[in-house]
Amino acid sequence: AVVMSSMTHMVGFGMVCLACLSRLKPVFQNAQSQATNLKIYASAILEKMGLSATSDGPMFCSPLGASIGGPAVAAGLGAELARDLIAALQSHAREQSWAGIEITLPPSCYSFETSGLIEFALFCRGFRVVHRWLCPILPLTPGTKNGYEQTFRSRQITYVRAAKRKGMIGVEAGLDGLENFLKAFRDTYARHGVKATHTPEEIRYLLQRLPDRVRIHLAMLHGSPVAALLVFRLSASVGYTFYICSSAEHGGEHGAAFVIAELIDRLSDAGFRYLDLGPSASDRNFNKGVTFFKEGLGAAGHCRDQWLWEAE
Repeated sequence: AVVMSSMTHMVGFGMVCLACLSRLKPVFQNAQSQATNLKIYASAILEKMGLSATSDGPMFCSPLGASIGGPAVAAGLGAELARDLIAALQSHAREQSWAGIEITLPPSCYSFETSGLIEFALFCRGFRVVHRWLCPILPLTPGTKNGYEQTFRSRQITYVRAAKRKGMIGVEAGLDGLENFLKAFRDTYARHGVKATHTPEEIRYLLQRLPDRVRIHLAMLHGSPVAALLVFRLSASVGYTFYICSSAEHGGEHGAAFVIAELIDRLSDAGFRYLDLGPSASDRNFNKGVTFFKEGLGAAGHCRDQWLWEAE
């Protein structure tokens, strides 16, 4: 038996099931029935996903307007079925006269059991990598205290210890922490002179709709927010820092290193295995300062790849 899950992606950065196929447990009797079932699944999946307009026609995108996508499959997925699943998606795309398929896969640590199989299937079916992001990721050890001391470089460890001596504390919050978060959030984006991905209203919406998956983490010093994170719990094993913000008033307090150190312990206590600090560079842009900071925390680079297949 083969358990097929759904095609998923991050909408508002909460993992949302768009085609609930996980309850289906088809037993394929032969290659012909397998192909027929896969075609049905591909149709159901694609009807729920997004199309992007291109000069050559509509392009199926997974995700559409978010960070990661691709097929969510059971851990026991075999190589032949992975390849057949991608072939079924391509067949459906041709029938719909779509220009092609664009899929952005998460780093391999999100699903070690299947990530290599999906990449292999995409490559075998004529997909090619067109964009790549470098995502520094920290490994976590469940139940570890002061886990940052195992990964942070000596300078960052010194910053965290100094912050603790000054009385800095870490606070995890939901919607009740939004006001303090926004102080650091607005300072950060005013300082960089760029527009954030989300508006404050959209962040509020995420906190309301996904209170267990979207969390605020604050570094507080004498009642004032020094640094703030917006963290997405994407799975039972992976946490993701979408925003890492610092207060302009407390720029010399190194609150970002402190609040990430606190987050490491909180996620470790909850059984998480990885903390994805978000992209620091891509094939289009290399952010030297951000890369240097995240590497200083001991994070190792993993790739998030965008694959493209263009219909003949």
